Amino acid sequence: MHVGHSAESGWIDRIRGPIGKRREQLPRDGNSHTLETVMKRIIPIAVACALILSGCAVTERLSMQKSGNGTSDINVSVEPFFIDVLNDFEEFADSKNPQSVMDKAVSDMEKNLSNGQGTGNVSFKKTGERTYEGVFTFTSIANLLADLGSDKDQSLLTVSGNTLRFHVDIGNYPQLCKVIPFLADKNFEPFGPTYNQGISEADYLDMISFMLGEEGPDAIRNSRIILNLKTPGTITSFTGGKKIDDTTFQFSFPLIDFLLLQNNIDCSVTWAG
Repeated sequence: MHVGHSAESGWIDRIRGPIGKRREQLPRDGNSHTLETVMKRIIPIAVACALILSGCAVTERLSMQKSGNGTSDINVSVEPFFIDVLNDFEEFADSKNPQSVMDKAVSDMEKNLSNGQGTGNVSFKKTGERTYEGVFTFTSIANLLADLGSDKDQSLLTVSGNTLRFHVDIGNYPQLCKVIPFLADKNFEPFGPTYNQGISEADYLDMISFMLGEEGPDAIRNSRIILNLKTPGTITSFTGGKKIDDTTFQFSFPLIDFLLLQNNIDCSVTWAG
Protein backbone atom coordinates (compact mmCIF):
# COMPACT_ATOMS: atom_id res chain seq x y z
CA MET A 1 0.00 0.00 0.00
CA HIS A 2 1.52 3.30 -1.02
CA VAL A 3 0.17 6.65 0.05
CA GLY A 4 1.40 9.11 -2.50
CA HIS A 5 1.59 12.86 -2.45
CA SER A 6 -0.08 13.46 -5.80
CA ALA A 7 -3.62 14.52 -6.64
CA GLU A 8 -4.39 10.91 -7.52
CA SER A 9 -4.00 9.95 -3.86
CA GLY A 10 -7.02 12.07 -2.96
CA TRP A 11 -5.10 14.28 -0.55
CA ILE A 12 -3.95 17.78 -1.53
CA ASP A 13 -2.34 20.90 -0.15
CA ARG A 14 -0.57 19.38 2.84
CA ILE A 15 0.27 22.11 5.32
CA ARG A 16 2.11 22.40 8.60
CA GLY A 17 -0.07 22.90 11.63
CA PRO A 18 -0.33 22.71 15.42
CA ILE A 19 -2.13 19.37 15.41
CA GLY A 20 0.68 16.87 15.79
CA LYS A 21 3.43 17.63 13.32
CA ARG A 22 1.20 17.95 10.29
CA ARG A 23 -2.36 18.79 9.34
CA GLU A 24 -3.93 17.41 6.17
CA GLN A 25 -6.62 19.15 4.15
CA LEU A 26 -9.79 17.21 3.51
CA PRO A 27 -9.99 15.03 0.38
CA ARG A 28 -11.81 16.45 -2.62
CA ASP A 29 -14.66 14.00 -2.63
CA GLY A 30 -17.56 16.27 -1.71
CA ASN A 31 -17.51 15.05 1.86
CA SER A 32 -18.69 17.69 4.32
CA HIS A 33 -16.98 16.26 7.40
CA THR A 34 -15.12 18.81 9.46
CA LEU A 35 -11.40 18.52 10.12
CA GLU A 36 -12.15 17.53 13.71
CA THR A 37 -14.34 14.63 12.56
CA VAL A 38 -11.61 13.36 10.25
CA MET A 39 -8.96 13.69 12.95
CA LYS A 40 -11.14 11.69 15.35
CA ARG A 41 -11.31 8.97 12.73
CA ILE A 42 -7.51 8.98 12.40
CA ILE A 43 -6.83 8.83 16.16
CA PRO A 44 -6.91 5.00 16.43
CA ILE A 45 -4.38 4.72 13.59
CA ALA A 46 -1.89 7.09 15.17
CA VAL A 47 -2.34 5.48 18.56
CA ALA A 48 -1.89 2.03 17.05
CA CYS A 49 1.49 2.92 15.62
CA ALA A 50 2.71 4.66 18.74
CA LEU A 51 1.49 2.20 21.35
CA ILE A 52 1.90 -1.19 19.84
CA LEU A 53 4.93 -0.97 17.62
CA SER A 54 6.17 2.29 16.20
CA GLY A 55 8.53 4.51 18.10
CA CYS A 56 9.31 1.98 20.81
CA ALA A 57 12.31 0.05 21.97
CA VAL A 58 10.98 -3.15 23.54
CA THR A 59 13.22 -5.50 25.48
CA GLU A 60 11.93 -8.73 26.99
CA ARG A 61 13.98 -11.00 29.22
CA LEU A 62 12.71 -14.55 29.63
CA SER A 63 14.23 -16.69 32.38
CA MET A 64 13.25 -20.35 32.07
CA GLN A 65 13.59 -23.22 34.52
CA LYS A 66 14.10 -26.86 33.58
CA SER A 67 10.47 -27.56 34.42
CA GLY A 68 9.35 -25.02 31.79
CA ASN A 69 8.10 -22.31 34.10
CA GLY A 70 9.84 -18.98 34.34
CA THR A 71 9.81 -15.21 34.66
CA SER A 72 9.43 -12.43 32.09
CA ASP A 73 10.78 -8.90 32.49
CA ILE A 74 9.66 -6.29 29.96
CA ASN A 75 11.12 -2.85 29.37
CA VAL A 76 9.46 -0.36 27.02
CA SER A 77 10.95 2.99 25.98
CA VAL A 78 8.89 5.25 23.71
CA GLU A 79 10.46 7.75 21.32
CA PRO A 80 9.82 11.36 22.44
CA PHE A 81 8.37 12.13 19.00
CA PHE A 82 5.57 9.60 19.45
CA ILE A 83 4.76 10.89 22.92
CA ASP A 84 4.21 14.29 21.26
CA VAL A 85 2.01 12.70 18.61
CA LEU A 86 -0.09 10.93 21.23
CA ASN A 87 -0.51 14.07 23.29
CA ASP A 88 -1.63 16.02 20.23
CA PHE A 89 -4.15 13.42 19.11
CA GLU A 90 -5.54 13.03 22.63
CA GLU A 91 -6.86 16.58 22.31
CA PHE A 92 -9.35 15.28 19.72
CA ALA A 93 -10.67 12.38 21.84
CA ASP A 94 -14.42 12.30 22.37
CA SER A 95 -13.89 11.92 26.12
CA LYS A 96 -10.93 12.67 28.34
CA ASN A 97 -9.25 9.81 30.19
CA PRO A 98 -7.49 10.57 33.49
CA GLN A 99 -4.63 8.37 32.26
CA SER A 100 -2.45 9.15 29.27
CA VAL A 101 -2.77 6.84 26.28
CA MET A 102 0.53 5.12 27.06
CA ASP A 103 -0.28 4.75 30.76
CA LYS A 104 -3.64 3.21 29.94
CA ALA A 105 -2.10 0.79 27.43
CA VAL A 106 0.40 -0.47 30.02
CA SER A 107 -2.35 -0.69 32.65
CA ASP A 108 -4.53 -2.74 30.30
CA MET A 109 -1.62 -5.08 29.58
CA GLU A 110 -1.14 -5.61 33.30
CA LYS A 111 -4.85 -6.40 33.77
CA ASN A 112 -4.88 -8.88 30.88
CA LEU A 113 -1.87 -10.77 32.23
CA SER A 114 -3.31 -10.74 35.75
CA ASN A 115 -6.46 -12.47 34.47
CA GLY A 116 -4.48 -15.27 32.79
CA GLN A 117 -4.47 -18.82 34.17
CA GLY A 118 -0.81 -19.40 33.31
CA THR A 119 0.62 -16.14 34.69
CA GLY A 120 1.13 -14.73 38.15
CA ASN A 121 2.92 -12.09 40.23
CA VAL A 122 2.11 -9.50 37.57
CA SER A 123 3.47 -6.02 38.24
CA PHE A 124 3.98 -3.06 35.88
CA LYS A 125 5.25 0.41 36.74
CA LYS A 126 6.19 3.65 35.07
CA THR A 127 9.88 4.37 35.55
CA GLY A 128 10.16 7.67 33.69
CA GLU A 129 8.29 10.10 31.48
CA ARG A 130 8.38 7.62 28.59
CA THR A 131 9.69 4.36 30.08
CA TYR A 132 7.91 1.39 31.64
CA GLU A 133 8.87 -1.89 33.29
CA GLY A 134 6.84 -5.02 33.85
CA VAL A 135 7.40 -8.45 35.37
CA PHE A 136 5.33 -11.63 35.64
CA THR A 137 5.79 -15.35 36.09
CA PHE A 138 4.44 -18.08 33.80
CA THR A 139 3.86 -21.79 34.22
CA SER A 140 4.96 -22.61 30.66
CA ILE A 141 5.37 -20.93 27.29
CA ALA A 142 2.44 -22.94 25.92
CA ASN A 143 0.13 -21.92 28.78
CA LEU A 144 1.19 -18.29 28.50
CA LEU A 145 0.37 -18.16 24.78
CA ALA A 146 -2.88 -20.08 25.34
CA ASP A 147 -3.93 -17.46 27.89
CA LEU A 148 -3.23 -14.83 25.27
CA GLY A 149 -5.50 -16.57 22.75
CA SER A 150 -3.13 -18.60 20.60
CA ASP A 151 -4.04 -21.85 18.86
CA LYS A 152 -2.76 -25.09 20.35
CA ASP A 153 -0.72 -25.72 17.21
CA GLN A 154 0.79 -22.21 17.10
CA SER A 155 4.29 -21.95 15.64
CA LEU A 156 5.29 -18.52 16.94
CA LEU A 157 7.15 -19.51 20.09
CA THR A 158 7.70 -23.20 20.69
CA VAL A 159 9.69 -25.34 23.08
CA SER A 160 10.69 -28.85 22.03
CA GLY A 161 12.93 -30.67 24.49
CA ASN A 162 15.74 -28.27 25.27
CA THR A 163 15.21 -26.05 22.22
CA LEU A 164 13.21 -22.84 22.06
CA ARG A 165 12.31 -21.35 18.69
CA PHE A 166 10.78 -18.01 17.76
CA HIS A 167 9.41 -17.71 14.23
CA VAL A 168 7.22 -15.19 12.43
CA ASP A 169 6.44 -15.14 8.72
CA ILE A 170 3.54 -13.96 6.61
CA GLY A 171 2.02 -17.45 6.86
CA ASN A 172 1.75 -17.59 10.66
CA TYR A 173 1.19 -13.85 11.13
CA PRO A 174 -2.56 -14.51 11.66
CA GLN A 175 -1.56 -16.59 14.70
CA LEU A 176 0.22 -13.55 16.11
CA CYS A 177 -2.91 -11.49 15.54
CA LYS A 178 -4.77 -13.87 17.86
CA VAL A 179 -2.16 -13.34 20.57
CA ILE A 180 -2.15 -9.57 19.95
CA PRO A 181 -5.67 -8.85 18.62
CA PHE A 182 -4.84 -5.21 18.05
CA LEU A 183 -2.71 -6.23 15.07
CA ALA A 184 -5.89 -7.32 13.28
CA ASP A 185 -7.75 -4.12 14.07
CA LYS A 186 -8.93 -2.42 10.90
CA ASN A 187 -7.19 0.78 11.99
CA PHE A 188 -3.82 -0.91 12.39
CA GLU A 189 -3.82 -3.38 9.51
CA PRO A 190 -2.77 -0.76 6.91
CA PHE A 191 0.48 -0.35 8.87
CA GLY A 192 1.24 -4.06 9.17
CA PRO A 193 2.61 -6.72 6.84
CA THR A 194 -0.76 -8.00 5.60
CA TYR A 195 -1.42 -4.77 3.71
CA ASN A 196 2.19 -4.09 2.74
CA GLN A 197 3.43 -7.21 1.01
CA GLY A 198 5.80 -6.22 -1.79
CA ILE A 199 6.11 -2.57 -0.74
CA SER A 200 9.65 -1.22 -0.48
CA GLU A 201 11.01 0.12 2.78
CA ALA A 202 11.42 3.55 1.19
CA ASP A 203 7.77 3.69 0.09
CA TYR A 204 6.58 2.46 3.48
CA LEU A 205 8.53 5.13 5.35
CA ASP A 206 7.24 7.71 2.89
CA MET A 207 3.71 6.71 3.91
CA ILE A 208 4.65 7.06 7.59
CA SER A 209 6.07 10.52 6.92
CA PHE A 210 2.84 11.48 5.16
CA MET A 211 0.66 10.26 8.03
CA LEU A 212 2.68 11.18 11.11
CA GLY A 213 5.17 13.82 10.04
CA GLU A 214 8.78 13.96 8.93
CA GLU A 215 10.12 12.61 12.23
CA GLY A 216 8.12 9.39 11.90
CA PRO A 217 10.52 7.44 9.64
CA ASP A 218 13.54 8.02 11.88
CA ALA A 219 11.51 7.02 14.94
CA ILE A 220 10.67 3.72 13.25
CA ARG A 221 14.25 3.20 12.07
CA ASN A 222 15.41 3.62 15.69
CA SER A 223 12.91 1.07 17.03
CA ARG A 224 13.97 -2.49 17.77
CA ILE A 225 12.50 -5.60 19.36
CA ILE A 226 14.96 -7.41 21.65
CA LEU A 227 14.51 -10.82 23.26
CA ASN A 228 16.95 -11.95 25.95
CA LEU A 229 16.54 -15.56 27.06
CA LYS A 230 18.11 -16.97 30.22
CA THR A 231 18.31 -20.71 29.59
CA PRO A 232 18.11 -23.37 32.34
CA GLY A 233 21.33 -24.97 31.07
CA THR A 234 24.50 -24.16 29.15
CA ILE A 235 23.81 -23.08 25.57
CA THR A 236 25.01 -25.68 23.08
CA SER A 237 23.81 -24.17 19.77
CA PHE A 238 21.79 -21.26 18.40
CA THR A 239 20.67 -19.59 15.18
CA GLY A 240 19.62 -16.06 14.27
CA GLY A 241 20.98 -14.35 17.37
CA LYS A 242 24.03 -14.22 19.59
CA LYS A 243 25.24 -15.80 22.82
CA ILE A 244 25.87 -13.23 25.54
CA ASP A 245 27.23 -15.74 28.04
CA ASP A 246 26.94 -19.47 28.74
CA THR A 247 23.24 -19.24 29.62
CA THR A 248 22.06 -16.02 27.94
CA PHE A 249 20.90 -15.76 24.33
CA GLN A 250 19.87 -12.50 22.63
CA PHE A 251 17.76 -12.03 19.52
CA SER A 252 17.21 -8.55 18.12
CA PHE A 253 15.59 -7.23 14.96
CA PRO A 254 14.53 -3.84 13.59
CA LEU A 255 10.87 -2.91 13.87
CA ILE A 256 10.70 -2.21 10.14
CA ASP A 257 11.51 -5.89 9.47
CA PHE A 258 8.36 -6.86 11.36
CA LEU A 259 6.16 -4.20 9.79
CA LEU A 260 6.98 -5.41 6.27
CA LEU A 261 7.86 -9.12 6.87
CA GLN A 262 9.67 -9.31 3.56
CA ASN A 263 11.80 -12.04 5.16
CA ASN A 264 11.10 -14.54 7.92
CA ILE A 265 11.99 -13.50 11.46
CA ASP A 266 13.48 -16.59 13.06
CA CYS A 267 15.81 -17.69 15.84
CA SER A 268 16.40 -20.73 18.00
CA VAL A 269 18.53 -21.73 20.95
CA THR A 270 19.36 -25.13 22.45
CA TRP A 271 20.78 -25.78 25.91
CA ALA A 272 22.22 -28.76 27.74
CA GLY A 273 19.82 -30.84 29.80
